[in-house]
Amino acid sequence: MTVFLRWGVFGILAVAALLYAYNASKDLARKRQASSEPVVSQGDSSADETESGEQETAESEPEPELTAEAEPAMPSVCEDEKLVAERALKFRRDGEPLDRLLRIQVIAFQDDEKRRERLEAVARRWYERDGRDPNAAVLRAEVLRECRNAAPAP
Repeated sequence: MTVFLRWGVFGILAVAALLYAYNASKDLARKRQASSEPVVSQGDSSADETESGEQETAESEPEPELTAEAEPAMPSVCEDEKLVAERALKFRRDGEPLDRLLRIQVIAFQDDEKRRERLEAVARRWYERDGRDPNAAVLRAEVLRECRNAAPAP
């Protein structure tokens, strides 16, 4: 009788372990899917700051009050660089390695060698940047300025 009881307990524990592993893998897949989304909005960054206990004061950086119509349009190459910069900051925040950042689709699937090197340089610069992460408006302005400086003159 004790043998059947032992195997029954063992079976119950084995099924519980399998269910636990299955649910954990689903959660990991969901987190990886959420982290692979390229859009980082300003609302997300402010939510992260309030969760970490940092409170914004009126004395800190004043927010620029530009509307979407007042901001100049970004060329597609600059949009790519902005996306790479956002992802680099996110990878650094999450503790992901730099080599994983350099393998994202925007960088790795570039046919033009010079363009790929430029995107890799942007990724390294933003990943190795010191200090706090800039808000969305400051990030956009810095990326646009550097993109225009790096672009060849017409």
